[in-house]
Amino acid sequence: MKIDRDKLHLLHIRDAIEKIELYSKDVALTDFAKSGLVFDAIMMQIIVVGEAVNGLSEEFKERHHDMPWHQAVGLRNQTAHGYLDIKANIVWKTLKEDLPVLKDKVQKILG
Repeated sequence: MKIDRDKLHLLHIRDAIEKIELYSKDVALTDFAKSGLVFDAIMMQIIVVGEAVNGLSEEFKERHHDMPWHQAVGLRNQTAHGYLDIKANIVWKTLKEDLPVLKDKVQKILG
């Protein structure tokens, strides 16, 4: 049985976003910036999203060129390599505004 690697990566993206939603559900921005555990858990899932996007085939990304693939990888790289420069308010805006849109689009592709 052949594994659909792109589908597998999309499932990882969806699952990571659902974890972020769960972790941030009852948290305000001011608490998010101060909470080491919640902040760290969310940042790890952002890395998972970026890694999963990196794992998608170029063919798949070209077929779905309207998706914010580059931005997801960019945020992953910033999180993993530029962690001293991470701004909690920018991450918060991303997880509240951008990730739900990404999740919705991923869900539509998955069917």
